[in-house]
Amino acid sequence: MCIDNMFNMNVEDIRTFVSVAEAGSISAAAQELHLTQPAASRRLQRLESLLGAQLIDRGKRPFALTDAGRTALERCRRFLSVADELKALGNGSRAPSRELRIGVAHALTELALIEPVEEMQGQFPAATLRLHTGWSRDLLARVRSGALDAAIILMPRRDGPPPGVTAERVARDHLAVVAPRSWPGHSCTIRQLRDQPWILNPDGCAARSELQHELARVRLPLRVAVESYNYELQLRLIARGRGLGLVPHRLLMRSPTRRELKTLRVRELAFPQVIWMVAGDLPSDLGALVTVFQHALARRLSHA
Repeated sequence: MCIDNMFNMNVEDIRTFVSVAEAGSISAAAQELHLTQPAASRRLQRLESLLGAQLIDRGKRPFALTDAGRTALERCRRFLSVADELKALGNGSRAPSRELRIGVAHALTELALIEPVEEMQGQFPAATLRLHTGWSRDLLARVRSGALDAAIILMPRRDGPPPGVTAERVARDHLAVVAPRSWPGHSCTIRQLRDQPWILNPDGCAARSELQHELARVRLPLRVAVESYNYELQLRLIARGRGLGLVPHRLLMRSPTRRELKTLRVRELAFPQVIWMVAGDLPSDLGALVTVFQHALARRLSHA
């Protein structure tokens, strides 16, 4: 690459490439950056032109980086880190000005994250927080690979601390089997759920997989009536008698629909969970941001 091209690079073009690599698609990155997809594509093409190399294999599905893209990714991350540090130096700020990338599991996106975000930004006003959503196991893999700095995930209690990362327990939780208020009784066996429709998260949810496994163990099928990421929508449909659900207990207790529902005790089904904050090997400034966010989240959950 010509040295002159290095000085012609646009920082936002580099930031867009990193976002595309981490989000897994141009459209997802465009949404995170508040750009149109054509605008994000133009930024990426401009960077590729300056580098004289194709960074994304556009002929592959699913998304894939080229060899040059994989080589460039970590260097682009370092470039952005230095650029942010120089910006903070110019502003006379000694507070961390780095970008912190935190993943939030789908099952936790309805937590009140406002307080942790505000506390982190109050202590470190020069820092930028980017929140990404996904399934817990996918987010954990992204933390291990360095695509995310940290993540808030929900894992079965029996699994213990996730290996390969720094893991701090934030809170405990459990998933409740939820039925309409008209359901007869408060307890049943798993076989009494035969032929019942379910209202669940889309396929890929670990809790849904566990439920399917437990039903299959006694040779019962999983019949899904409705799939939705929105727990409040799930609860309203359950209240109307459209099926049973599997919902985090803390969300059920805060739902305005809870008086129209009941929790079932199914002797063969138990879903104790742990909410973890997991992080990679972070420099001290990013580690400080994660610690503030984690402690604020733990306080919020203790009052949930």
